[in-house]
Amino acid sequence: MALRIPLRWMACAALAVIPLGTLVARADDRVVWKPLENAVLKIDDKPARIWNVFHGDKKDTLLLVQLGRRFLMLDVKEKQIFEINPEKLERKGDTLLWREQDKPERPLVTSDWLIRDAGRAKRIRARLVGEGRVLEVQVPQLPDLRPLY
Repeated sequence: MALRIPLRWMACAALAVIPLGTLVARADDRVVWKPLENAVLKIDDKPARIWNVFHGDKKDTLLLVQLGRRFLMLDVKEKQIFEINPEKLERKGDTLLWREQDKPERPLVTSDWLIRDAGRAKRIRARLVGEGRVLEVQVPQLPDLRPLY
């Protein structure tokens, strides 16, 4: 007995595959880094002098830390830190544009990761083993007001 699949189901299945293909094609698009207001950056428990923090997504799992002319990308989800070449970043007003394909092959050696929810802020701390320094970023969080609805 042969299995008969209606033609309209096959058409729906074909349409469902199309968006996946377009998502793969957009994987090399630019990441827009927006400045993060009210962030706190410390190095070895001391405030940094010239710095800025940018975020690349709404959940703050990708952060870009600017220390003078040096840029460090923190992938909080994977617990990795990459050093980004400043020449690969393009400035557009307050934002920075960067291609995911320019990501270095190897991350910096890190240890002692600490990711904590500290109430109104998320605290991210990691030790840069090669430099012997501790990097700490505190990212402000909006309160979750969904239970109030």
